[in-house]
Amino acid sequence: MSENTWEKQHQGVITGDYLHDLALIRRLSHAETSEDVKIHEFILLDHPAALIYIDGMANDAKVQEFLLTPCLTAAPLPEGEEMENYLRQKVLPLCSTEPTAQLSTLLSRIFSGDAALICDTMPGAILADVKGFAKRAINHPVNETVVTGPHEAFGETLRDNIVLIRRLMRTPELISEDMQIGDVTPARLCLLYVNGVARKETVDEIRRRIEGCRVDYVSSAGMLEQLLEDRPFSLLPQMVSTERPDRAVSFLNEGQVIIALENSPLVLAAPAGFMHLYHAPDDTAMRWQYGSFLRILRMFGVLIALLLPAVFVSLTIFHPEGMPLSLMTSVTETQAKVPLSLFSSMLLMLLIFGLINEAAVRIPGAMGSSLSIVSGLILGQAAVQADLFSPLVIIVVAVSGLGSYAVPTYSLTLSIRIAQIFLVLISGVAGYLGMILGLFLLLVRLFSLTSMNAPFFSPAAPTRPANPDGVIRLPIWRQRLRGAFANPFRMNKTMGPMRAWDRHEEEK
Repeated sequence: MSENTWEKQHQGVITGDYLHDLALIRRLSHAETSEDVKIHEFILLDHPAALIYIDGMANDAKVQEFLLTPCLTAAPLPEGEEMENYLRQKVLPLCSTEPTAQLSTLLSRIFSGDAALICDTMPGAILADVKGFAKRAINHPVNETVVTGPHEAFGETLRDNIVLIRRLMRTPELISEDMQIGDVTPARLCLLYVNGVARKETVDEIRRRIEGCRVDYVSSAGMLEQLLEDRPFSLLPQMVSTERPDRAVSFLNEGQVIIALENSPLVLAAPAGFMHLYHAPDDTAMRWQYGSFLRILRMFGVLIALLLPAVFVSLTIFHPEGMPLSLMTSVTETQAKVPLSLFSSMLLMLLIFGLINEAAVRIPGAMGSSLSIVSGLILGQAAVQADLFSPLVIIVVAVSGLGSYAVPTYSLTLSIRIAQIFLVLISGVAGYLGMILGLFLLLVRLFSLTSMNAPFFSPAAPTRPANPDGVIRLPIWRQRLRGAFANPFRMNKTMGPMRAWDRHEEEK
């Protein structure tokens, strides 16, 4: 790669001068050194022609059956007819062919698995979709498992992911826009939104940010999220990712925009709010009583994970009078045998607990879960017997860990753990006053967040009409409005009763 960028290197058009065009393609694709770049030369309609594709990315059987054989056996070109139209309409039996005159487009499509046909005296080239590279089949979700609901997950192939969404949302109002990102290694991505339901300003803003990115390559949805989000230094992500097609469709119906990236099993939804990180995928599939109970339980887990270690440190160090006498006596007796202070013990145990979780995630297969259980039991028991840590410290850390496990979004879990350590640090220095001050600073920071210029805590702050699907999950037939980020002129999902029984009662 020379000093120029991809765009500067590959500016130009396919002129129809066969020798010139072929030499240019050979040089820019490095066909002389890259063995998998295949250039098959032959005679097409009494003119020299070439078929260019990447071995292994394109399907050899499709290339032979749908491209080479029809071209070699084509009838003579009728007088007065253009070669490109004749080839696409009467020779090539592929429905997915398109012309291009841009050299950058031709090279990008070749290295994405397509084949390109050039011919002497034919300005431009014909691109044929003959992809045949290995890909992962549709499988179960890994991170967003559910009790009720579909069990399909996205894969690494962009087209398959779009098909999964369209299969669930069969409407012409679902718009998909193809884009590219990356100057050296362009990656395909697709914007999906429901026409009229998503705000036009949101779609334009996302498109503007993608076009404004200047990076060599983007290999994952996480990298793309960091390039597009409003506040990169915030603990909470301002976009929500999902590996489930059904959840992506729910985002689309609520007025959000989906960003799907090639080679990524996750799609991004924007704008996003805190409730999108807090809700589980199968909340809607359950009866509203069950979903509401689980959400309240989940919120209790969030509060326990965030506040319990800081409250315990504040009570034992600065405010022991706030504890019952029996509990204070137990803490004093157990802490007298421990060489470390309670503040340092709490910090160390939180770090050890995080280390066990990280090791369990990185170790493959069932060994990871076994490691986390065995390590927790053995280390905790051994630490107590050796009088290294107080049993109450281990209990507090374990309970707060259980609370963080109740959070359905991995990024929200990590945010809570970082905020947990921050609150413990400030509580160990200033007690309740420090904890309240730290919590106030976190809330001020969170309530100032935006996602694609939309308030992150909307519709709660600021208040606005929106779907009342928050901490409490109301019945489906009470949810007449879309999400807070939808087009206000298309906020109503229905203008009449949602249940057939209600309609029957109205008719009476």
